[in-house]
Amino acid sequence: MRLGVVAPSGSTLEQSETARGVTALQRMGFEVELAAHTSDIYGHLSGSDRDRADDLLTMLERPDLGGIICLRGGAGALRTALALDPTRVKGLSELAPKVFVGYSDITVIHSVLARAVDWVTFYGPMVISLAHPTDYTVAAFRRALMSAEGFQVEPDPDDPYVETVVPGVAEGELVGGCLTLLATLVGSPWQLDVRGRILFFEDTDEEPYAIERYLSQLLAAGTLRGCAGIVIGEHANCGPKRPGPTLGLEQIFRDLIRPLGVPTIYHLPIGHGRHIATLPLGARARLDATQGTLTLLESGVA
Repeated sequence: MRLGVVAPSGSTLEQSETARGVTALQRMGFEVELAAHTSDIYGHLSGSDRDRADDLLTMLERPDLGGIICLRGGAGALRTALALDPTRVKGLSELAPKVFVGYSDITVIHSVLARAVDWVTFYGPMVISLAHPTDYTVAAFRRALMSAEGFQVEPDPDDPYVETVVPGVAEGELVGGCLTLLATLVGSPWQLDVRGRILFFEDTDEEPYAIERYLSQLLAAGTLRGCAGIVIGEHANCGPKRPGPTLGLEQIFRDLIRPLGVPTIYHLPIGHGRHIATLPLGARARLDATQGTLTLLESGVA
């Protein structure tokens, strides 16, 4: 497969990290081509909004590319989404599906594609993430993108503990992303639809009060209504950063998520941790919260 690299969000000042990530992909057997503006720098962004949007659409439209992987996250994907040509976005539905991979701020692009085309996209590591990957990250990436069979998401090899927040079993399409962005998308054309689906969320560098605020917003907006089950992923560096009383993350999840009464687990390595799972969004999954497992019942690729 030939992979195109796009940068819908932040830029990177260390080009060696890009080179390392590209080399890791090549070692897996991929041919890699960088989009025209992946090295641009405009403040914290990877070039202008128009250039980032054009790079994304151009790579998605190219028939010689089997997939697209994002350079990194950061911030800016929502601005990229606003700059997309709606006619070209609509035209994607006429094209053959292709792999699209990214996480964190790229949650926005996953949501845009979920509304525009009937493709499975992949919430997983980006080029920068693969510059210094763990064996777990590489194995999970290969399994999700190179196997035509379903699979079980393995627990963190360094800390295999998975907490049952609400016991039970649920099946449905897998949806989700970074909690900050899921809350940000409320009220937009790309707001997540979780009805009858298994939702996962994760985040990084947020204090507990902010996680509580994002979840409260989703609850107030009714966004979590009808959800079949919930998987709470990594919340890397999300402890309190200032003195004073605070709730812990586990207490916040118990207070706000447990009353929903749907099967829920916490602590799978999804998101910004050392080990990164790759998940096919839109594929059917089975959550056994009693046993603490998430199993993809089908592959995201054919």
